[in-house]
Amino acid sequence: MRRVAVFILGILFSCSVFAQEFRVSVSVSSPQIQGTDKEIFQTIQELLNDFVNQRKWTDYTYEEYEKIEGTLSFNVTEHSSQEDFKADLNIQLRRPVYGSTYTTTLLNTQEKELVFKYIDGQTFEFDPNNYTNNLISTVAFYLYYFLALDADSFAPNGGTEYFNVCQNIVTSAQRCPNKGWKRAESNDNKYWMLENYTNSTYRTMREASYQYHRLGLDMMQGESQAEARNNIIEALENVRRAYREKSNLVIVQQFIDAKADEIVNIFKGAPENEKTRVVNLMKEINPANTNKYEQITQTR
Repeated sequence: MRRVAVFILGILFSCSVFAQEFRVSVSVSSPQIQGTDKEIFQTIQELLNDFVNQRKWTDYTYEEYEKIEGTLSFNVTEHSSQEDFKADLNIQLRRPVYGSTYTTTLLNTQEKELVFKYIDGQTFEFDPNNYTNNLISTVAFYLYYFLALDADSFAPNGGTEYFNVCQNIVTSAQRCPNKGWKRAESNDNKYWMLENYTNSTYRTMREASYQYHRLGLDMMQGESQAEARNNIIEALENVRRAYREKSNLVIVQQFIDAKADEIVNIFKGAPENEKTRVVNLMKEINPANTNKYEQITQTR
């Protein structure tokens, strides 16, 4: 009887381990803060790690190998009172490439001067339809943004349900006093990240994700490398279509920040006609990095 009970407990434990969607590293550092008990930053880090990695975020069960990997790195720059903090947040999302040990970056961005409150003993609760505090809403937004970007890379428009949750979070945060949520503040905050991806005018960006990752990178390990590269070029054409609609799209810049070096590495060994096509594409989309892309044609 005991063996059966242990077996059942083992199944339940396994289910709880596999249920969570994320394997995200959360760090909270404070190198600029002097004269403060550092234990509070360690406490926030531990609470955030549990909030991110132990909570159930979707209705789906994720096996261990399916968990979404990334990093959320908070660099606290101000601790003006016992409860008030300001930090720069570095955000990265990674995705495995089929048939290889390589991981590709889906997102590599930063949110500067994130202001939030933390009260000692506070628990982290989240409701996508009700704004509670800036720290929790911001972290939750990026987690659903992770889910959306990841799902889009595996299936056409696969992330729609997660972008919808992001929309709920943004809408509920419109009355909050903190920056990062409102249309008029800037053209690259969380409001515009979501607006760009859900605006049908720029739908080619979501098409590009599936083409680039599932039809491109995931096919690079087999005998279809030429087809895979062609699909990646088609993805870049779709990025250019969105860029031509509006040149300062935050999601185009995020794509460039994540993919520029990777694109150079992919096409260094490609046929000359592909090299020329990709260089011309990327020089139009990202003229500031022209020298980087010219490395493609300089390689023989």
